[in-house]
Amino acid sequence: MESTPSTEERLSALEQRVAELEAAAVAPQQTVATSGTADSPAELSETGSTLPGDTETFWALHGLVDHLGEDGGVTYTGYTTPPGGTDPVAWQMGLSSAGLAQIDFAEAAGSLAALGHPVRLQLLQAIYEGTSTVAELGKDERFGTSGQIYHHVHALAGAGWLESARRGHWRVPAQRIVPLLTLVLIGTH
Repeated sequence: MESTPSTEERLSALEQRVAELEAAAVAPQQTVATSGTADSPAELSETGSTLPGDTETFWALHGLVDHLGEDGGVTYTGYTTPPGGTDPVAWQMGLSSAGLAQIDFAEAAGSLAALGHPVRLQLLQAIYEGTSTVAELGKDERFGTSGQIYHHVHALAGAGWLESARRGHWRVPAQRIVPLLTLVLIGTH
């Protein structure tokens, strides 16, 4: 018959696990490109795969390969509660390598072009963080005149990055929050 761990043993184990999680949270995220070229082939791991062997750091990557197989694919996913929000937003999008081969990259031009202006990105950030009206945005001189703000807001709305929450109020649609944050992460790291 197994003995039940004492309260002290359970507390000690819990403290150790919290310390491990805190250490992992503050450790810098690692990025590894493992695709090879003719001049520099990818190094194979112990398993014969170019997949990084560190399953703790690369848990999402290993999960992707486990789910899609050795041909792999690309995915992005997120779970976050926006500033000032009460409900988390969850999103996942991915395609297998075969699905990616079917994409016409030019189809992304309109959506990406709408984000290609620094003021639009600053407006999106302000709206994401809770500023919702053109009048409120107009108080920040970075955004220009109300006419310029409307021009940018309508361009972002036309590309699906903003929606009208109610008359005169704008928000980033829930289904666009994680894609937006993913693009910002890509652009800054």
